[in-house]
Amino acid sequence: MPDREALKTAKFQALKYLAYRDRSTKEMTLYLGKKSHSPNVIEKTLQYLTEKNYLNDPRFAMEWGRWRVESKKFGKIRLHHELSAKGVASPIITATLEVLYHSNPEKDLALACANKKLATLHDLQPEKKTRRLAQYLQRRGFSADIIYETLRASAMKGGEE
Repeated sequence: MPDREALKTAKFQALKYLAYRDRSTKEMTLYLGKKSHSPNVIEKTLQYLTEKNYLNDPRFAMEWGRWRVESKKFGKIRLHHELSAKGVASPIITATLEVLYHSNPEKDLALACANKKLATLHDLQPEKKTRRLAQYLQRRGFSADIIYETLRASAMKGGEE
């Protein structure tokens, strides 16, 4: 049985950590570990937070994903990688991506990114502009198919003069 004071301290620290934004179970585990809590205290704290619904990986994945898609316009590959790094389980990631990209099609996000980036690439030769745009979209987490379609669409719209 963990020490009551240690458990109380861990719960307080965890709640304070959750005050800024939702966290994944892995993030919380690492945070409490850095605070030098014993594995038993960490386990009990995680149990408490889960029971109170303060810690909820599906909700975390949806909130994190929505923020990254709507504000940063990231593609599926990048978002999948980020959620995976945060310790979210694969089935949860798959379900989250399905919901998010159903309401925010990747093609639309990629085109919006491309149009914004093209404004900064106006003085370059067409080949260089295309290469830089493709690299940019790849870093944003879009698949090769989406990138190719986006490059064709932006070229048709006058992206390449």
